[in-house]
Amino acid sequence: MKIEEEILLKDVHAKILSYLDNPQIKPIETVGNIRKDLNITLGSSSDFDHIRTSVDKYLQYSTKTSSSNFFNQLYGGFSITGHIGEMLSSITNNSMYTYEMSPVSTLMEIELVKKMSSFVGYENGGGIFVPGGSNGNLLAMLAARQRKAPETMKKGLFKTAELTVFVSKDSHYSMVKSAVQLGIGTDNVMKVDTDDEGKMLVSDLERLIRESIEKNQKPFFVGATSGSTVRGSFDSLNEINKICKKYDLWLHVDGSWGGSALLSRNHRNLLEGAEKSDSFSWCAHKAMSQPLICTVALFKSPSILREINSIEGTNYLFHDKTDEINMGEYSLQCGRRVDSLKLWLTWKYLGDIGFEKHIDHLFNMAKYAEEKIESSEELILISPVNYLNLCFQVKPNGLAPEQVDDFTIAIRHKLLEKGKAMVNYAKIDNKNCIRLVTVNPDLTTEHLDTFFENVEAMSILLLKEGY
Repeated sequence: MKIEEEILLKDVHAKILSYLDNPQIKPIETVGNIRKDLNITLGSSSDFDHIRTSVDKYLQYSTKTSSSNFFNQLYGGFSITGHIGEMLSSITNNSMYTYEMSPVSTLMEIELVKKMSSFVGYENGGGIFVPGGSNGNLLAMLAARQRKAPETMKKGLFKTAELTVFVSKDSHYSMVKSAVQLGIGTDNVMKVDTDDEGKMLVSDLERLIRESIEKNQKPFFVGATSGSTVRGSFDSLNEINKICKKYDLWLHVDGSWGGSALLSRNHRNLLEGAEKSDSFSWCAHKAMSQPLICTVALFKSPSILREINSIEGTNYLFHDKTDEINMGEYSLQCGRRVDSLKLWLTWKYLGDIGFEKHIDHLFNMAKYAEEKIESSEELILISPVNYLNLCFQVKPNGLAPEQVDDFTIAIRHKLLEKGKAMVNYAKIDNKNCIRLVTVNPDLTTEHLDTFFENVEAMSILLLKEGY
């Protein structure tokens, strides 16, 4: 490394530390302002001073997900071991397709898959790291299609009866996208009704399966949700499994958000019956606080992965050495970055007990926030709290019922505008609500007190402004 490159690297690391020390949430700048302040265009070369300036501007305008005032997505916070893993992965620049390219990380990935499979309850399970929960759901649906209609791998879907998929109305949109990408089609994705808590209605699932069979279609996949995106609801896996066994359907659990509850003895009952599923998606970059992306797709019978990824013409890459394990033979991808290292380092540091305490803390923060909402005279819970999602409306005295929806969203926007907090919003049963997520491991009761104080302050401010 040249001297000037070494100096640049040290300067950037100093900038990163300064960035992490400042927890302030800032309003999102407009496209025009960012383009005016930072030269986005490419073509002309620049010196390292311009690179330093660009790094400064990037950090200045980036959304600060490590802040204790960031409640906007299903992830947040900062993991030092995760950061170290990211740096090492980038510096070594290995690819996960062959053992000789990633010898240590191959063993780490295998160990993590084994460990996480044991928490799900797969005795001889296996799997692979994938680029996000959406991809994990896609891989599971592909595996299910292979089991139900293996002829499609060679002949395509043209000579196969219409395949049908069943997911709840509150399932992640990646389920529909997966059906599109696999040629199943959106018309063949059956949306199952949910109960008042957002859980899949098993009676409606069976009704839709029966209707599909009567139409001479071919049901093959049921996608259950453990931790829905908005409400944080958990489908009843034992009951859904009974239906899947009855009609010989693949049961996949989208545990991208809620799968981490398995790490806690106090809360793993939310996923009771997970061991009866055929596959399971789990995002460690969410409640386990790892840097994006860190997702594993787990399978009760992992041999299906090699079956759906076994393609001719790969001898140049996979050389069939008996003492090597080539993860690329189980992956939809060829080149694949090392996502296992950051999680392995974090698990090595925390251990099982440490991760359990981590998850229990997040639940404790959610419980505290729930109590704050219920004790308030102007905050109204819109959905029961099952996980780390808290969905509520803001209704101060004197506000007309028809104004509550818009007022609630106005509170959210005002919090961001004033740099107080970044929190998301959603719609439940045609009611607009703020969705608070207690996923940051550094979150304290004081942070939540401040958040709710700011909600109240923004409510007063809006009313004074004549809302």
